[in-house]
Amino acid sequence: MPKLPKFDFIKAWSMASGVVLIFGVGLVFGYFKWQPSPLIGFAVGVAKDLNQNVKAYFGDTPSQHLRPNRFGYGGVTVPHPDQVSLGVTFVTGLFGEKLGARLYAKDGTLLKEWPIDFFEIAPDGMAYNFDALIHGDHLYENGDFLANLDGRGLVRVSACGDIVWQNRELNHHSIDIDDNGDIWTPINGSRYDEDRLYSADFNFDRLGRFDAATGVTLEEIDLVDALMSADLMGLALTNSVLTGDMMHLNDLEILSARMASAFPMFKAGDILLSSRHYNQIWVLDRETKAIKWRYAGPMVGQHDPDFQLDGTITVFDNQTGSAIGRGAEESTADDVEINNPRNGSRILSVDPNNNSYRVVYASDERNDFYSPYRGKHQQLENGNILITETDAGRVFEISPEGDIVWSFVNEWDEQSVGWVMQATRYPDSYASIADISCTK
Repeated sequence: MPKLPKFDFIKAWSMASGVVLIFGVGLVFGYFKWQPSPLIGFAVGVAKDLNQNVKAYFGDTPSQHLRPNRFGYGGVTVPHPDQVSLGVTFVTGLFGEKLGARLYAKDGTLLKEWPIDFFEIAPDGMAYNFDALIHGDHLYENGDFLANLDGRGLVRVSACGDIVWQNRELNHHSIDIDDNGDIWTPINGSRYDEDRLYSADFNFDRLGRFDAATGVTLEEIDLVDALMSADLMGLALTNSVLTGDMMHLNDLEILSARMASAFPMFKAGDILLSSRHYNQIWVLDRETKAIKWRYAGPMVGQHDPDFQLDGTITVFDNQTGSAIGRGAEESTADDVEINNPRNGSRILSVDPNNNSYRVVYASDERNDFYSPYRGKHQQLENGNILITETDAGRVFEISPEGDIVWSFVNEWDEQSVGWVMQATRYPDSYASIADISCTK
C-alpha cells in the first residue's frame, strides 16, 4: 500500500487563510464599490502576518522575532579585547520565551536580566501570545529603564522588574531624553483629513514629550501642520500612499546644548527626524515648528540618525533590497536572506553644511552586514561604532579600520536567532545595577 504524504497543517492553514482573505476582500470591494489599490497593502500585510506567525497564533513559537542563524554560533565573542570601548552593554530583545532586557559586561558575562516579560504586560492589545515588540529603550543609572511597547505605549520598569508607570499614548520606535530629563518619542494619533496631502483620511506620526516621573504627556507636535505651514507638502507626497502609516517616523533626537555649537545652522532643542517611507531625514525647529533642513538621496529605508560632536549626522542606512512599504515590517526570513541587491547595509556620515556624505562603514567580505527593516548604531568615545543588526539577531562593535572587536549573536536555538531590538553601551558605573538587591 503506498505511503500517504504527511499532512502539513501549517502550510494548509496558510494557503486556506490566503484564499479566504482574498475572497473576503473581493466581497468588500464589490459591496462598497471601492478601488482595489488602496486596500491591496492591507490584504497583503494580513496574509503575510498569517503566513509568518501561524506558529505564534496557534502554537508556542515567537516566530515574528526569529530569523535563521547565518553565523553558526551564539553568545558574546571578543576577538580584540584591547580595542573594545569601555562600558557595559544594555540589550533589549527576545531572550528564550521572554521579551525583555539584559546587561552584559565587556567580557560577555551576563550581569543582569530584568525579571519582566513584555509579552505579558499588555495582553489586551495582543492578537496572539507573542504579539509585542520593544522598539526604543533607555537605561537609567539607578537600574530603571524605559521601553516603547511599540504602538501601545511607553513603560518605565524598575531595577527589580516592577512597572513604575505605563502610559497608553501609542508611542513607538525610539526614545530620546532632552537636557531637562523629559522623554521624547514618536506617537500615533487620530487620523487626519487634509486634502492637500491626500484625498482620504490618513495616519501621520506626531512627536510627544513625556514626564519621566509619571509618563504623563507634556507636549505634542503636529508634523502635518509643520508641513502645511512651510508649504513643504511635497516632502510627503509619493506615488504610493500608505494611509495607515504615511510617514513611518522611526527616530527622533533632540539636539543637546553640549552638541549645539557643532551645528551653527541649528540650535539646542531642535529635533532630528527620520522617515523610513520617504527615505528622508529632517531637522525641525523646536520653537517655531519649521522644517529648517531636510536630506535625501543615498539612503534607502534608513534608521537612527544621530548628531555627532564633529558637526555631522551619522545614519544607519539599511539599503533595503525589497520594496519599502506594504508588509515590510512583517518581512519573511526569505526577504532577509535573498532581497539584498545593494550588497548590505551601511553607516553614513552626512555634513549638513553642504549636504555631502561619506560611507563610514559598509558590509564587506570580512563582515556580511545587513538589516533590511530595523537597526541602530552608536558612536563610541574611542572612535568605534556599536551596531545593532536587528534582523540578523546580532550586535557588533567595529574599530575605525572596520575590524569587529566585540560581538553578540542572540542564539535562540541551533537554527535561529532572536531579534535584538537595540544595544547601547553605557559607562562602567552602570555595572553596579547588577548589585541592586531585589527582595519580594
